[in-house]
Amino acid sequence: MKLGRFIVETHAHAQRFAAGQSGQSVQEQGDPAGQAIREQGKQQRDVSRGRQWEQLSNNLTGLKAYDNSARLLYDMECYGVDMCVLLPAFAMTDDLNAEIIEKHPDKFVAECDGFAYLQACIEGEDEWSIEGQCEALDRLLSSGKFRGIGEVSPYVPVKIEEPDEPREPIGIETAVKNMLAIMEVGQQHNVPVRVHSGAPMGYDLPYWVRTPGSSGANFPGPYNYNPLWIHDLASVFPDVPIIIDHGGVQGWWSERFYEECLHVAAAHDNVFLETGLWWAELYDKALADPNIGADKLLWGTDWGASMGFYHQPGRYPESYAVQRRDNSVAGGPVPHQVDYWGWSLRESARVRMTQDDLNRILGGNAVELYKIEMPYSRLFRPTETR
Repeated sequence: MKLGRFIVETHAHAQRFAAGQSGQSVQEQGDPAGQAIREQGKQQRDVSRGRQWEQLSNNLTGLKAYDNSARLLYDMECYGVDMCVLLPAFAMTDDLNAEIIEKHPDKFVAECDGFAYLQACIEGEDEWSIEGQCEALDRLLSSGKFRGIGEVSPYVPVKIEEPDEPREPIGIETAVKNMLAIMEVGQQHNVPVRVHSGAPMGYDLPYWVRTPGSSGANFPGPYNYNPLWIHDLASVFPDVPIIIDHGGVQGWWSERFYEECLHVAAAHDNVFLETGLWWAELYDKALADPNIGADKLLWGTDWGASMGFYHQPGRYPESYAVQRRDNSVAGGPVPHQVDYWGWSLRESARVRMTQDDLNRILGGNAVELYKIEMPYSRLFRPTETR
């Protein structure tokens, strides 16, 4: 039985990279970064899986993404998912997402991050500024092809650093001012703005300073580890919907960021939490809180990413998403298409709530935020705040 009346996956990646040593596909042709990673892999077969993750994460912005929407459509049919919100990440392009939507307008909508501008700065064709970044976002949103800003709002300055150059941290003042500028673009276009939270334990994601070889374009920055900073964004722009990616739980078992995300969502009507990687027990506090409830939760899993799931019988939680760094068979970058929806929907089905509440989490809230046209009205319980 389908779990909801109309299901919207709010965090899907229909693009993928082919950087491994196997599967020399057509999509990899003309992809120098992918070739470089494969060559490094051949020379370092005895290197730990953790080092493989660092090698991959430091080269992601140079990889060439390909259209992986056929697999996404296959899973949509398998699990009864009606629509997906496509998000760019790393070197996934807004243009390719627009092409995918043009082919399947009844299945997909998308958010943008202005990667073409970031790429021009990475290649030295332009010099990054928050003004230039906001102009790029404004152009994309003005095209009518995109309905939000994300996955990672591009507030981190892009700078090509020389290997012997001292690492320059991203200061809190710079981070906040840049995010406020991006929030203003979201306000002008009446679209949601995303802030990333959590770390999957594989990709090398530093706190303040870019990793060696990184331009900053694949760097979530300090907001990623400080969800409480979102209080300022929500207060200054109370009419702009803010979606916290992963609701504090991208990977791993810690509930620290989750608790901070609940704190922000309970204090502001315009803050929403993505819940697709939550195990069942994490829904309890949010649903019981009179200032959060089902109306502030969005189902979104990170479909198309490379996290696997770890199972630990008899412990809490018994399973959770994580990128393993060890040298076991399950360690290192995941080579297959991980089944996020099977795990996530089973966890959702374990939560005791009304079907009308579940329908809002699985689709109703996303329909309103992304202005998705429905075949019929009155399919979702109305909310008091929207």
